[in-house]
Amino acid sequence: MSRILVIDDEAALGENIQRMLRLPGVSVCTYTDPAKGLAEALTHPPDLVLLDVRMPGMSGEEVFAKLHEAQPGVPIVFLTAFGSVEGAVLAMRNGAFDYLQKPFNRDELLLVVKRALALSSLGHEVEKLRGRLEALGEADAAQSRNSMMLDQMDKCRKAASTDATVMILGESGTGKEVTARYIHNQSRRKDGPFVPVECSAMPGSLIESELFGYEKGAFTGAERTKKGLIESADGGTLFLDEIGDLGVELQTRLFRFVEERALRRLGGLTQVRVDCRILCATNQDLVAKIKEGKFREELFYRLSVITVKLPPLRERPEDIPHLARFFLEKFSRRYGKSLSGSPQFYEVLLRQRWPGNVRQLKNVMERLTALHQGGVLGAEDVEEDSPNVEANTSLSYLPWKDAREQYLASFEGSYANAVLARCKGNVSAAAREAGVDRKTFYVLLKREKDPQGEESTPQAEPGSGE
Repeated sequence: MSRILVIDDEAALGENIQRMLRLPGVSVCTYTDPAKGLAEALTHPPDLVLLDVRMPGMSGEEVFAKLHEAQPGVPIVFLTAFGSVEGAVLAMRNGAFDYLQKPFNRDELLLVVKRALALSSLGHEVEKLRGRLEALGEADAAQSRNSMMLDQMDKCRKAASTDATVMILGESGTGKEVTARYIHNQSRRKDGPFVPVECSAMPGSLIESELFGYEKGAFTGAERTKKGLIESADGGTLFLDEIGDLGVELQTRLFRFVEERALRRLGGLTQVRVDCRILCATNQDLVAKIKEGKFREELFYRLSVITVKLPPLRERPEDIPHLARFFLEKFSRRYGKSLSGSPQFYEVLLRQRWPGNVRQLKNVMERLTALHQGGVLGAEDVEEDSPNVEANTSLSYLPWKDAREQYLASFEGSYANAVLARCKGNVSAAAREAGVDRKTFYVLLKREKDPQGEESTPQAEPGSGE
């Protein structure tokens, strides 16, 4: 539906334009108050604005200047009397689409409106294509200058030409979903849906019905039949993120689907066949979980026909400047700015540990872009954003193993103390929020005072709130 906004202080003219533009797929809204019309256009940008030049309170030129600055993609057609044609022509030089001289007939109006709406439609299509290109650019960010990463991406390219299941391993923020989308976009299924499922985000009571769907009446509240996420991936790719968080019982159902490519909805009797490619990801040690009886061995081997291991960003430092530039350019386009980094800026980035990996780097670049007017970023900009640079620099003088242990011990202690402070000293609440038991949480607290991390029997601490 194309929305046309008419702003003209003559109510009769607005009503007449509404009658002349009674077309399928077109809605016309009129305002006699230019301030209210401008507010509506700024809040809900229309596809076209028909704007009178001479109005009391606020002129058409003023409305145009404010609207064109905020929404430059919205076509604006001036409605002019004989004496204001010169002003309308001047406005066209400043970005207005066209003008109509009063009085005008329906044919003249339709000609201008159709041309303007065609331009607006083209603008929307360009934005969609820009979004798709930006998404592809995000996938291209998985390309690397690091030999380990290049080996893994080469494996991804080879895997993409098949329908084999792929297990993507890596720490949080290393780009597991980006890699999955890359495989999908390189495959024969690229025109089909890509359905990501965050296995850790849904409670166990809901994830089965979300994955497999349900029939009407399968349980209380099931008022209609609903397809699950697996079915919605038919013809495309199903991406199971954090697969290690699935319960053992659900793993059994998933194994059957992986083997047969058919499922039964909850409460259903008939098999539903689904043609989809399966990709998985996890930051957990699934082999250890198999030994603990928390992950089914047969499912692991069925899902990891091909295994891709993404190295953390700290092990691929040559990619840090490359990715930082990519994200600066991306967010500069998004926020209409022009930002670049000085050599000192990139030196500081290289001294960081980036525990949040590529996701953390991306967030830092977006934050810096949002907060700066433009120009060249210096070392002080990222140092303000990440105050632990000096500590990381001193670690570089230690052997790798010692530096790693000290860094992790410091992080664990700082993290635990921050969570404890947020929970107002309540150790039990802090442990629950951190997702560990009380004993483990006490050990994390102890790490800040004892970097060697030697465990001792925890004692109740004063001020714990318990």
